[in-house]
Amino acid sequence: MTRDIFYDGASAAFIVSPRNKEEIVAIVREAAAAGLAVFPRGGGMSYTKGYVPSVEQSVLIDLSALDQIITIDEANMFVTVQPGVTWKQLYEALREKGLRLPAFGTMSGAKATVGGGLSQGSIFYGSTQYGTTADHVLGLEVVLADGSLVRTGQAAMTGSKPYFRWHGPDLTGPFLGDCGALGIKVEMTFRLIRWPEHMITLSFGFDDFESVWQAQNAIARAGCTADCFSFDAVLQSQLMERNSLVQNVDALRHVVSAGGSLFKGLKNAAKIVAGGKGFMNESAYSMHVVVEHALKAAAEAAAEEVRLIATAQGGKPIPNSIPQVMRSTPFGSMDQVLGPSGERWVPVHGFIALSDGMEGMKRLLELLASYGPRMIEHGILTGILSNPVGASAMIIEVLFYWPDSPHELHEKILSPRKLAQARSFASNPAARALVQEIRTAILAMFAEVGTAPFGIGKVAPYKQNRDPASYEVLEKIKTALDPERRLNPGALGLS
Repeated sequence: MTRDIFYDGASAAFIVSPRNKEEIVAIVREAAAAGLAVFPRGGGMSYTKGYVPSVEQSVLIDLSALDQIITIDEANMFVTVQPGVTWKQLYEALREKGLRLPAFGTMSGAKATVGGGLSQGSIFYGSTQYGTTADHVLGLEVVLADGSLVRTGQAAMTGSKPYFRWHGPDLTGPFLGDCGALGIKVEMTFRLIRWPEHMITLSFGFDDFESVWQAQNAIARAGCTADCFSFDAVLQSQLMERNSLVQNVDALRHVVSAGGSLFKGLKNAAKIVAGGKGFMNESAYSMHVVVEHALKAAAEAAAEEVRLIATAQGGKPIPNSIPQVMRSTPFGSMDQVLGPSGERWVPVHGFIALSDGMEGMKRLLELLASYGPRMIEHGILTGILSNPVGASAMIIEVLFYWPDSPHELHEKILSPRKLAQARSFASNPAARALVQEIRTAILAMFAEVGTAPFGIGKVAPYKQNRDPASYEVLEKIKTALDPERRLNPGALGLS
């Protein structure tokens, strides 16, 4: 409970699992009276020390039992949930009603929670068109350090519903991405969209990162796709091996059911099997696109625009197995938190302006090359993913894989088969330390090119890279809401 995917933490004096917000209020008040720090925890899928205790005299609040979807308001197109709801749980409940969040979570959404995502950051599905999941929050209910309950957005107006965010100053924003350092989110409301009836998936191979980057930039600016992510050759191989896309019967079953009709679904699954995975070896980079729209003609027109953009940058059409399977099973097995043979895994990532991305990628590749001999010595592989987030930003994600033994969290979430693979590796602290060294170097390089870390927690150099006047405002907010600094000390650089 007191460690995340990558980091160990101090042993909390108490671990509690409240069942409702009233119990959270009581816990926070009792912790304050006892002089204990408070660390809120969601699904545990982060890797930034976000919820990892920094002091032993503390209470870790496990929010996973607050897992109720409170309201799905189809008339006003919003949904209100508790923080322990997983992205998968919310996705499935909304899908039954033909509804969806615009951007609907991270690939670890089978375990990752909505509360954790809003505290640490959450993107991927739908993010090229709709941005981050936090962009669609209408309001929150938050427990402050003194145990008081505060509503934000339109819900803060007496007798009103949480149907609109902007009612005077935006009091919702400070509690998004705060790692629980300003308050503990106990309810959150999102806006909804109707499920797009028509979806087209496309994939293209590219010879170099400059070409795929230019294609992604143009597609992002055109605003014609829901998803547009790319992989380098290493990540392509890892993904195909890890998910066994052409052999995974369960994945193909979902492709069939997601096809809209039995014939179309079977046709899509047959294409995936026929495509195999050999095509991935022919391209240094691959780009995968999802186009969706309520109108068939609009979806087809957008797909044609994507084809024109991709081919103009040298992209070659390849089988669309990856986006087809990922959209039919967006939240797969938690075995994905390890490599295909059970290797340990951890990412580091940041947002960069589209116009600065080429220089940022060049700097990143140079940095990784400088570590090449040491990475080979320790058996460390890296893969790179890029994905536009809205029309202005790109996220660059570097994923590390290395041979190492599993830890406590892996023991709880992995399948028996995957756990057996992981246990075949001996503990490898030297490789782990090198991964951390490289991640730290990447974060420093990101800062030099104006890249904002995604997932701040207690690891990213947030305070060091903020304008002093801006950070002083955050300090004043923290002091006003939590004068004794009891909520998640250390997060965001706040003591």
